[in-house]
Amino acid sequence: MGGSSSVGALIVGTVFLSIFAHAMVMAIGNMERMTDIENQEGLDVKIQIVNASFNAGTLYVNITNAGSDSVPMDEIFFSHEGGTPRNFTHFYSGSEYLFPGETVMGSALVSGTPTRAYVASHGVGFGAVIQ
Repeated sequence: MGGSSSVGALIVGTVFLSIFAHAMVMAIGNMERMTDIENQEGLDVKIQIVNASFNAGTLYVNITNAGSDSVPMDEIFFSHEGGTPRNFTHFYSGSEYLFPGETVMGSALVSGTPTRAYVASHGVGFGAVIQ
């Protein structure tokens, strides 16, 4: 009997060590993600719409990065007519980054006749009237 309680204590102790190790791995991963977010807060990203036009069911939009830091395309969000923002990669299939001073054009088939467009990235947004 005495041996089985020692084995039980060993099993319980091993389970607690496993739980503690898993919690530490999660905590370290969260700290790394928090550090990455803090490092990105100082970025100078100013995504703006140069112009937007609508022709025969297709919405065209030119955006530029007026900031001094490059921004990944999947961190740029676009919407029209107050709709749900979508990742700009749904409208553009070129390079993975928008570099400072660079202008790119995206397009999409849309229903109706949109009159307003909005682009945002890293907390900075810009709206424009669709021509």
